[in-house]
Amino acid sequence: MGESIYDRLKNIVGEKNISDNFFELVNNSLDPFPYDFDLDKDVLPYAVVKPKDEKEISEIFRLANQENIAVYPRGSGTSLTGSARAPERGIILNTGRIDFLEIHTDEGYFECGPGATVDAVDTALSRKGFFLPVYPGSRLVATMGGMMAGNTSGHIIDACIGKPADYVLGLHVVLPTGGILETGSKGLRKPAGTDLTKFFVGNDGLTGIVTKIRMRLVPARKRAFGIAYYHEPESVAKAVVRMYREKAPAPLFMEFMDRATTTIGFEHAGLSVPPGCSIFFASFGPTTEIASENVQRLLDVMGKEDPIQVEEIKDLEEWLKIWTAREVIIASLMQKHDGYFSGPEIVSTLSKLVECIKELEHYGEKAPIFKGLPFYLLGHIGALTFHPTLIVPRDWDNERRRRLVDAEFEIESEMNLRYGTCGGEWLQFGKRTQFFKKRYGVGAYNLIKQIKRVFDPKDILNRGVLEGL
Repeated sequence: MGESIYDRLKNIVGEKNISDNFFELVNNSLDPFPYDFDLDKDVLPYAVVKPKDEKEISEIFRLANQENIAVYPRGSGTSLTGSARAPERGIILNTGRIDFLEIHTDEGYFECGPGATVDAVDTALSRKGFFLPVYPGSRLVATMGGMMAGNTSGHIIDACIGKPADYVLGLHVVLPTGGILETGSKGLRKPAGTDLTKFFVGNDGLTGIVTKIRMRLVPARKRAFGIAYYHEPESVAKAVVRMYREKAPAPLFMEFMDRATTTIGFEHAGLSVPPGCSIFFASFGPTTEIASENVQRLLDVMGKEDPIQVEEIKDLEEWLKIWTAREVIIASLMQKHDGYFSGPEIVSTLSKLVECIKELEHYGEKAPIFKGLPFYLLGHIGALTFHPTLIVPRDWDNERRRRLVDAEFEIESEMNLRYGTCGGEWLQFGKRTQFFKKRYGVGAYNLIKQIKRVFDPKDILNRGVLEGL
């Protein structure tokens, strides 16, 4: 990049908010995958810019269009589809400075910036008696802008709460051309018919950068908790199928860990050794009594599949230890084996859940490159989602780690195609592009490209994430 372009960017965001420092460039180009950044000079970003508002983003886009330079938005970099790594050289636009939260209780909504973390928003809402319907595993660092791009609710079960888009009333967006757009409503009733909000929530970061999010306030409810242990994972799957078929109240969270995973997680959390694999859940209701009744209903269902033990957890401190064991399980597994985490997102249908979990118990045998690696099975089983997890040795070379990740995505694609499902937690493109074409057809993929061209004629935003533009 010529110095004049750098200076022009510096004039937009200020000297303190632009960097071409090598370590800053790499740090803003990585994601959680277990292979290193390709230091090819043709891929390393030109600069990282940190605008403070939509006006500065608009100016950056106008400059990028004039000079035909790609722009790659950056939140916390926790995406697990490969799209957080810019496929070609460009400007990294870090949204971290656009971090604000305004809770308008009189209006029934809150507004926040894309750089606000999920944890900060959730904590502030909780203090005022509200609940954020978003809970990714990376909530401490994940940003609200990333949640909008993915329309992901994380651990939360869709059947209980839905997706973030169900609560978004409106957005402020900067288009890739530099135009600024407002969508939606300040009323509590979302627009009927055409609502441009739909083009930006769950957009894979392709049609614009969200600069303000307006979401309906959801009153907090009372919660109650339960856990069940089984000898075999198949019994857990049968219990979940029974839960839906017997019309039991869908819980807010329902997590599964196989026996080895539960043992390691509980050990790190200071809990007793579990008697088997585990399924634990949180239900809620308008009162503590109703929330507890919902837990008891679920425990009754669990009890029909020959559990080792079922119980309601009434000690909040005990529940927090169990939940912490799950939240930090990836770190616990990596620490135990001194390696890197890697795992796909495989989603089953309800009728095939038992078949799916049986197959995934042998996931470590699905590719020669997996042979001998530590393997663990866990996931958001209430949402019919699994994360078969491998721990990759630190002494593997970069290319070998890449091949392992590619093999995992091939298996994810094959299984999700077979079940007729798709990722419900991670975004759809990046490493899932070929899957999208197979799942929905080349015609659907071409339609996505046509939609992007309408918003981004020069393919400035996230260039290269879609192929053939």
